[in-house]
Amino acid sequence: MAIGETLVWAGLFYIFAALLLSWERGLGWPKTDLTIAFTLAVLTAAVASPIAGRIIDAGHGRWLLGLGAFGGALGLVGLSLVETRAAFIGVWMLIGLSFSACLYEPCFAFVTRVTGDQARRVITRITLAAGLASPIAFPSGAALSELLGWRGAVLVFAAVVGLIAAPLLFYGATLLDSTPHTPRTATHKSHDRRALKAALKKPAFWLIALV
Repeated sequence: MAIGETLVWAGLFYIFAALLLSWERGLGWPKTDLTIAFTLAVLTAAVASPIAGRIIDAGHGRWLLGLGAFGGALGLVGLSLVETRAAFIGVWMLIGLSFSACLYEPCFAFVTRVTGDQARRVITRITLAAGLASPIAFPSGAALSELLGWRGAVLVFAAVVGLIAAPLLFYGATLLDSTPHTPRTATHKSHDRRALKAALKKPAFWLIALV
């Protein structure tokens, strides 16, 4: 799962910054037009995240992670074909859906659900490994763009995410789910609900959410 998360962060998230200058040169659009697409992708992920959470709570987390990454790879294939601003924005919004299904938030929600009290240790290991995502994305994105053009670079990232990261996330989640662990109990869930209610009453919570 750690390797899978590293690759989806590199291939789906950091690819935007890694190839931004190449898109600006190749497509001839200003950065403002390009970056609005990524902004909308993140907003799409935010809207879809509660749905992803319900899917994880229903016990389908491994499918969400695996298929979410594969869907992101298909989005990258579509990205390699875009010719218009509208298509560029639309494809990034679709990729945003995959953000909600396979990046840290759904991954950590799944880990917490299946490992219970051991979640912190597992999440720490995944995070330490996935910290390498940006050092992977930036130099490889620059090199591939120089060698194959930005469309070819995007297709390489699509192959890595779809053929390597997606299976790793699915298989890793399957292994993690089958490992003996201390499940989260009704007491844990009751504590979570009380903590949420308490947080919702604090102005600081809403200020952080607004930011």
